[in-house]
Amino acid sequence: MSIEHLFHVFETKQSAYELTIPKNWSQGRTIYGGLSAALAYQAAENLIEDDRKVRAFHCNFIGPLSPEVPVTITATLLRTGKNVSQIVAQVSQNGTIGVMVQVCFGVSRDSVLHQVATDTHTMPFPNKPKFIPMIPKVVPKFVQHFDYAFNKGSLSVTKNQDPIIHGWSKISKPVKQMKMAYLIALMDAWPPTMFQMLRLPVPASTMSWDIEFINPELAFDSGQWVASETEAHHIKHGYGHEQAKFWHENGQLLAISKQVVAVFG
Repeated sequence: MSIEHLFHVFETKQSAYELTIPKNWSQGRTIYGGLSAALAYQAAENLIEDDRKVRAFHCNFIGPLSPEVPVTITATLLRTGKNVSQIVAQVSQNGTIGVMVQVCFGVSRDSVLHQVATDTHTMPFPNKPKFIPMIPKVVPKFVQHFDYAFNKGSLSVTKNQDPIIHGWSKISKPVKQMKMAYLIALMDAWPPTMFQMLRLPVPASTMSWDIEFINPELAFDSGQWVASETEAHHIKHGYGHEQAKFWHENGQLLAISKQVVAVFG
């Protein structure tokens, strides 16, 4: 089931959305976190009635959400003003919250302050995606929905002492219209950089995820690649703190991301 098919439920605005996620979108025992976060985001975006864009996104992964069991997605408008709207959304299953997000949407305004981000990368544009075999209990099933091209780092364990991943990613099956929710799902598709430092695979789970959208108004096609550089700056006591930057194909910075990841090994 494609990501586009899953999001058909949001075409009609409702007070609550219900759908069932198939196993091919799973990550270990739970639904792929990037997808569940994207579902919550879409419910929040559906409450926006003007042209204000997402500026900040905060997500807490509270508990596992099982595939092939119905989930319910709801959103609540906390406050809307002349410039900014604050919305919370959650994904629940069997009456228990699995994912909760807070999203800030804001209008574009004229300002005397203007300093454009000049962050760049030097990765060559990919010729083709890297083939990733679907190895049971090693490669998460959701990976089949994305294309990857690694420039530095690896998808799995390598005993590499540098928790860094640089590369390109995109949705493997182009959609008719690209959504911000799809981009959010794509941004979480990379594995924790700390996995490279391990000799054998171990469980890991993202606890919190923050995204600052630098250029949310950029036109984006689903067939385009997104460049990213991710690095864990601090790993101690079973927790890793990762930072990432994402770029549009045209070289403009899209977003800055931070994650706190619990590693059980």
